[in-house]
Order: sequence, then C-alpha cells, then structure tokens
Amino acid sequence: MLLTMIWKDLLVILKDKKSLLITLCMSAILTTILGFAFQGMMGRGLSIGRANIAMVSLGSREQDMERIREFLDSPNLEGRLTDEQRKELLELLGEMDFEDILYEKVLGNHEVGEFIRYERMGLEEAEALLEKGELAAVVVLPEGFTYNTFMNLALPYRNPITIEVIKHPDHSIKGEMVSGIVKGFSDALSAGIIAKKVLLEAAIENNAGDKAMEEIEDLISGMYHVGVREIRIDEVTVEGKRKVSSFQYYAVGMAVMFILYVAADGAQYSIDELNNGTYRRLIMAGAGRLRFFAARFAATALFALMQFTVLQYYSKLVFKTDWGSPLGVALISIFLAVAVGALAVLLSAVNLRLKNSKASTVFQTVVIQVFALLGGSFFPVAGIPVMRLLGNLTVNGAAMSGFLKLMMGYSPSEVTGTLITLSGIALVFFAAGAYLAAGAREV
Repeated sequence: MLLTMIWKDLLVILKDKKSLLITLCMSAILTTILGFAFQGMMGRGLSIGRANIAMVSLGSREQDMERIREFLDSPNLEGRLTDEQRKELLELLGEMDFEDILYEKVLGNHEVGEFIRYERMGLEEAEALLEKGELAAVVVLPEGFTYNTFMNLALPYRNPITIEVIKHPDHSIKGEMVSGIVKGFSDALSAGIIAKKVLLEAAIENNAGDKAMEEIEDLISGMYHVGVREIRIDEVTVEGKRKVSSFQYYAVGMAVMFILYVAADGAQYSIDELNNGTYRRLIMAGAGRLRFFAARFAATALFALMQFTVLQYYSKLVFKTDWGSPLGVALISIFLAVAVGALAVLLSAVNLRLKNSKASTVFQTVVIQVFALLGGSFFPVAGIPVMRLLGNLTVNGAAMSGFLKLMMGYSPSEVTGTLITLSGIALVFFAAGAYLAAGAREV
C-alpha cells in the first residue's frame, strides 16, 4: 500500500506543469543568464580595469630643498651638527627625492602599472576630471612634503604630513585600491620616522649623539636607495584545487535554490488532498498518518533527486560544467533530497494542522528567498562571516558548500561535514514534522 501511495504522489508531482516549469525551466534559464552575466568576475578573477588617477603636488621640491639648506645653515643648529655632518646631509639631500620613489618605484612599478595609470597635473584640473568621472581618484601631496619628510627622518623633529586621497564614489573598488597603495608608501615613511625616534632616544640615554647622527644618515640613505622592494601581485589557488567558474557557481546556486520549491509543492499537495477528501479517505481506509507522511517524504525526495540530476546534466551538456567527484556529487544529492523530503513532511504537517496552505505559501514567497540569500545562491557569501555561518545551517547553503568543494577538486571524504549537516537538518525537520503531525489527527 505504501508503494502505491508513493507512486500516486509522484504522479501528482509529475502532472503539475506549473511546478515543473518553475523547478526545472526557471532554474535552467537563470543559470544560463547569471552564468553569462558574471563569467568575467568568477573563475578568471574579478576584472575591474585599470584605475586612472591624478597625482597632485601642492608644493615645490626645489623650494623645499632650499628651505632645508637654509635650515641646516641657520644658527639654530649651531653646535648640534658638525661641519662634516652638515656637509653629508646636504649631499644626501641632493640625492633624495621621496616624490620620485612614489612616482617611479611605487606607481611606476610594472605590477602596479597593470592596475593603476597615473598622470601628474594641477589640483583644479584633477578635481574637474574627477567630477566628470574620468578619474577614479586624486592623490594630493601636501605643500612642504619633501621638507617635512626630510625633517622627520633626518632631524629630531616631527612635522605632520597628510597625503590626501580623493575618491570618486562610482569607482569605490578602484579608489580603495589606490588608498591601499598610498597607505603602504606612507607606512614605509612612518616606519623610518619611528626607527629614527628610537635611535635618538637610545643615543640620548647612552650619551652618543654624534654616533646617532651618523646612523640616521645611513638610515635615510638606506631607505631611499632600497626604495620600495619589487611589488608582485600574484593570483594563487590552493595547490591541487581548481577555480569555480560562473557557470559552475550558478548551476549549483540555482539548483539548490529551486529544489526548495519541491518541498513547498509537496506541502501544497497535502492540503489539496485534505480539501478534496483524499486525506480523510486514506485515513479511513487504514493507511494511517504514518504511511501518508512517509509517502509524501518518499515522493518528494525522489522527485527532488530527479530534478537535481536533470539540472546537473543540463549544465554538463550545455556549459561543460565539471561537478567534481561523481561519488561525492551522488552522496550530497541523495542527502539533499532526503533533507528536502523531510522539509516537505514538516510543511505538510503545518498545513494540515492549520487546515490551509499558508505555511507553504509563506515558505515559497519569503523563506526560500531568505535561504537563497544566506546560502549564497545569488552571490558568494564567503567574505561575510555572519551570512556564511547562517547559510551553512540551511538546506541549500550546506549543500552548495559541499558541491562547490567538489568542483574545486576536494574528495568525497572532505565533504563529510556537509553530509553530517544535511543529516542533522533532516532529523530536525522529521522531529518537528512528527510533533506537529500529532495535531492533525482529527482533521
């Protein structure tokens, strides 16, 4: 009798053209659209193009150098520097150009140049181009940049230096990239200033001022001649693992999302059988609630497995999608189908207890969208810890995590966590459904 009931329920599902359209056709269509839409952002990495920026210097290096020479020759330093130290600092000044480090060795670096293209111009011109959206950012070096940098590094002074980065709101990612590179440059200068401060404090404690000045000269010279070490921007993946393409990602994302509709449809069929008297006749014929819910579970799980298999082979045939280990895919698919069947039991019990289809309706219109968002069906949530944690506790999110691992080259033994999570979710649904089914005794 149970097999007959399972076959009956399965035929009901297969004859529902609207359900088939949603669970199969819509999933395939969205996979195709999203796969093509995001193919440039996944698998080959995010492509945002080069950032056009303007470099603006509000001061003059020649004027700053003249100010430094005047300061070194001023009476303020009489007795603090020997003639030899003053001469060495002046020689070092002629060689030193920290603006040149920023322009040539940082922004002019080959690796950085693949992401950033800079042009030196005045502030008004730069702001005008930024306002038009032709620039992603404007980097402004303050007046007295060379003078203050030299004073901070070579002498016991601490003059504030603020390098301003003005970003266009429509180029936020490029703007943050520019800010990060400029911050790295300013951090390098700050490290030299801190090193100088520590050196001077140690020299004062040990009464070794002359020796400290010699060391400071070596410090400045070393910073300038070493400059910024070679910058390399490498795109690295874990050894033995593969990248996931947009078609792979959305084939999984849409499949695990639309499989949830199968559970909601199963619950809807239960309330339909209540309304047309089938449920009462089954109970009176001695089928019992246990067989009723067991048949609902089995039919839903079987159709969910069939649906997922069809979508899997669609993506394989049309987009040449590699799903990874066949054994791993089969295991997760079966456990996913079982969890969906258990979910159908829970929703059916709620519908029968309420004697309406509100539970399945709310689940279809609201809950599935929330689960899809948390589970990563719309976009990757790996970088959002809270969403990743909550998503892994959903049926679709847990399954998606496992399938993506298989696509990256993980073995079936490495996705046992996914299988355990799906088993736990299924048990919770079964237990909640059994509890609620007790209230549907006299419908």
